[in-house]
Amino acid sequence: MPLELLPAAVDAAHLAAVLPAEVTWDVRPRMPDWGVGGSQDPDGDPIGRFLNIAQGVVVVIGVIGILYSAAKMAAGKLGRSEVAAEGVGGVVWTVMGVSLMLVAVSVVTTLVGA
Repeated sequence: MPLELLPAAVDAAHLAAVLPAEVTWDVRPRMPDWGVGGSQDPDGDPIGRFLNIAQGVVVVIGVIGILYSAAKMAAGKLGRSEVAAEGVGGVVWTVMGVSLMLVAVSVVTTLVGA
């Protein structure tokens, strides 16, 4: 019975492929409007603005943490293996901490409705 449906499925796929589909594509790269600068309403959403800033701070802290751990691993390469092990552990803690902070920002955004 499934083999009897195969020609109908193939015909449906061919029909879907030849149907005209309207696609618009903007070739100019643009940054998204995050409400920064002149387009921001002063009476707008201060909680959302604060959460966006907090999210950016979390990302910066994560980059600093990864660089600090990488420096410890590089120092451990010079013969101090315990420092390199601390650096590897620092990477794990940094990634997990940043992940938890970003999830917390998303949860607060959902709860507040911002």
